[in-house]
This record gives sequence, structure tokens and C-alpha cells, in this order.
Amino acid sequence: MLLMNVEQYQENSWKILCDFDGTISLQDTTDVLLENFADQGWEEIEQLWEQGEIGSKECMQRQIALLNVTKEKLEALVHQIEIDESFIDFVKAAKKLGIPLTIVSDGLDIVIRHILAKYNLRHVPVIANQLEQVSEHRWQLHFPNATKICKSQSGTCKCKVSQTQHKQYKTILIGDGRSDFCLSEEADYVYAKKSLLKHCQDNNIKHVPFSTFTELTKTLDQFVGLPQLDAKVHV
Repeated sequence: MLLMNVEQYQENSWKILCDFDGTISLQDTTDVLLENFADQGWEEIEQLWEQGEIGSKECMQRQIALLNVTKEKLEALVHQIEIDESFIDFVKAAKKLGIPLTIVSDGLDIVIRHILAKYNLRHVPVIANQLEQVSEHRWQLHFPNATKICKSQSGTCKCKVSQTQHKQYKTILIGDGRSDFCLSEEADYVYAKKSLLKHCQDNNIKHVPFSTFTELTKTLDQFVGLPQLDAKVHV
């Protein structure tokens, strides 16, 4: 276990790229929709992804095509999904410190925005796959942030976003899953939980484990040269 030297960051500028599903939200929003509204076959597609036979982009594209639900019913279910409410104070702290925060997700843009609106977080920028309604009950996905060289084969390549979003700043990654693996190897600072935590441990990637955003809010001052405590960085 190492203590990160705060002094080395005092002259640097930082940005935060934060995952949504399972990191901010308490449930994976896409899984919730599929479990409630998808035609048969989505679980078989999920298995192909879990076995590494297809990437997450292809997996989600095929699964979303199986959704069979009206916009009203979709939004009603999404409205029930909750977030880690300590994220609200984390957003306020980042803004106060002048650290740009963007939600970067391999999930569904309008779903994420709907949930954020419920918590008065409409102002938080979101980069995600674009969900489009193509008929009363049918939907499809678009991938404006995909790239053919994405190691994670994600619909939203987080490495690509990091290279283009506030590219002059160093990157703080906050995440929990596979779509974060690639960027965790390039980010300057990583907060990790769940499978991202295991990935960092298995690959000797420096990281800070966390459970809630309350823990993260307490450590933000270190990035603007006003340290209150040293974050324990694990390798």
C-alpha cells in the first residue's frame, strides 16, 4: 500500500470522467430495462458477451433491438431507479473546486439524463450511447463515440473521450466495470470498485478503492493543492 504524494499534483489541472451504471446508479439501468421489457433472446446475447465472443457494442445493439416498450412505460420504470445520493454533494464539490466533471457511460443517454433530472442534476454533462425510438414499441442504439480500435469493444470508447474531452487536463477515472478497464490503464488517477477494482488489483494498476461518493468528496481537495488528507492508493 502506498500513500500518494499530494504535492506533485498542486500545479496540475484535472478532469473527472465518471461511469454511471453501478457507479452512480444503484442498478445497471440497461439490465433493468431488458429484464422488464425485452423479447426473448437477450440473455443468450448477454452470455456471448460474457464469454468474450462479442464486444459490448454489438451486445447492446442486439439487445436494445429486442426492447418492446412504449416511451411512457420505459420512463416510468427508469424513474424508479435510484442513485448513490452522495453523488449530489460530490458534483457540488467538484464544481466549487473548478474540476470539470463528465459522466461517460457505455449505457443509454436518455435514460441517464432522465434519472439525473429526478435529482436536479440536469446540468451534469453526459456522453453515452444514443437511444432512439423508431416505432411505438421499438428502439435502436447509435454509437457516436465508438472507435474501431477500442480495446473494450464498447459503444462509448472512454479512452477516445478522455483524449478529446478537456484534453489539456489530467484524467481522474471513477468506475466499476468492464467499460472502464481500458481507460484505467491510461488515466492519471483511478477510483475503483467492483470488477474494475479487481482489474486494477490483477494488473497492478494504481487505484483508490471506494464504496460511496462520500469517500471521494473528502479527497477532492488534493487535486487543487488544498489537501485535507492523503488518499491511500493501492497497487
